[in-house]
Amino acid sequence: MPVASLQRAVSEIEAKAAQRPDAQEDHLEKLFNLFRQIDAVLADCAGEEGDAKAAGLIEAQTVVIRTAAVIHARCKRDLLYKLAFWRWDAPDLDRPVEEMSRSDAILYSAFRDLAKTLGDETVLKDFDKAN
Repeated sequence: MPVASLQRAVSEIEAKAAQRPDAQEDHLEKLFNLFRQIDAVLADCAGEEGDAKAAGLIEAQTVVIRTAAVIHARCKRDLLYKLAFWRWDAPDLDRPVEEMSRSDAILYSAFRDLAKTLGDETVLKDFDKAN
């Protein structure tokens, strides 16, 4: 997916969220899915050519996260998506809770508890599911 089309998708979601901030639409879920699509493409980037592409994709992820940060969570599922952005953007959390900082350990625990409470494991990384 080209960076320009990613940025267009983010802009469209952002515009819809701004027009109808109280609407029961899944803006955060759409942004999270877009973030994960970018993440999958990033995993395939390698070499010098990939470095330039990766830089653009990382910038697109930054735009997605900052857009999600200004959209108000209207329900528990929206909170879960916001926490999922934090989790997916923190690869250094792929380790036991005992090795995390205190603040990361409690936030990570809350993220996993909320995912379990809502019955939504789609937001978990493979590491989270295995541990």
